[in-house]
Amino acid sequence: MNHVTLRLVLALGLCATQPAQAHPHIFIDAGLELIRDGDGRVTEIMVTWRYDELYSLILLEDYGLDPDFDLSLTETEVAQTLGFDLNWNSGFEGGLVLRQSGEALTLGPPEPVRLTLLDTGQIETTHRRPVIGSVALHPIEAQVYDPEFYIAFEMILPIAMAGEPRCEVELIRADLDAAYAILESALAEIGGSVAAEDNFPSVGEYFADSAVLTCPG
Repeated sequence: MNHVTLRLVLALGLCATQPAQAHPHIFIDAGLELIRDGDGRVTEIMVTWRYDELYSLILLEDYGLDPDFDLSLTETEVAQTLGFDLNWNSGFEGGLVLRQSGEALTLGPPEPVRLTLLDTGQIETTHRRPVIGSVALHPIEAQVYDPEFYIAFEMILPIAMAGEPRCEVELIRADLDAAYAILESALAEIGGSVAAEDNFPSVGEYFADSAVLTCPG
């Protein structure tokens, strides 16, 4: 059995062990780098997503990447695949929410920046988004989540203000016990997990970590 066939067998085998209606289906580690202008306003954000091993394996097969299984992508492979994860379906706007003083900031469309295959076999991508309407020197709260909880994001990659080591980051973990209680209640209201297969409740926000970035004046 060659390496490509082995990958596919592993991916299909692991998928088969998951309940058809289980959520989430994809797990992504997220990181953020915020960029400020000379007046202290956040004008841009770099968003990094690191896909779980199984989904990375499926992506490699789907896009015909790394056929020699050496965990290295060619420039051509990267160029042909960069931005594959930015064609978002209706209802999903990238998972990123930025707030100042409780008000959501406007985010511009994404622009692909990097695609890397890590030595763990995971695919990692970075994209850039403009930030509109931020106020200078005010703390910013960031969250990354999929409202439908098809994707589970966890903010465990670096989070920082670019080039500003004096800025502080407070990471507030989601209360998973409370989140699962809300999910169970929501599922019960619609008739259980089988009924939710095509109508899963919007509970992603309750599973979301929060990062608060504060910079000195």
